[in-house]
Amino acid sequence: MSFDDFEETKVENDYDDGVEEIKFEVDEPVVGVIVDIDRDVGPNENDVIHLARGGDLGDRVKFWSNGQIRRVIEKKGLSNGSWLAVKKTDEMRSYEVENDDGTTEEREYHVFDVRGE
Repeated sequence: MSFDDFEETKVENDYDDGVEEIKFEVDEPVVGVIVDIDRDVGPNENDVIHLARGGDLGDRVKFWSNGQIRRVIEKKGLSNGSWLAVKKTDEMRSYEVENDDGTTEEREYHVFDVRGE
């Protein structure tokens, strides 16, 4: 078999699986059971967390994870079937990034409150 022996399959968007993608607003938590975690995807190699909101498999949502969320999931050993609660807080922190030209800039980010069992 060679590559040309296979039929081409067109996919419009690798991330569009029909599940609602949520964006976090300050003080609006999402709580649910982890259905799946797609690891190291996208241009920044982040995770996509799939939750059954409130434990209801008929109400699934997904969201892009970040380092704060990933560290809690790993530290607590959470996986499929575990409960996860995530809330974006109004607390801000910052870090410095070095640009290609050698200059640095400060970037701010929101702190997330992440809990699970």
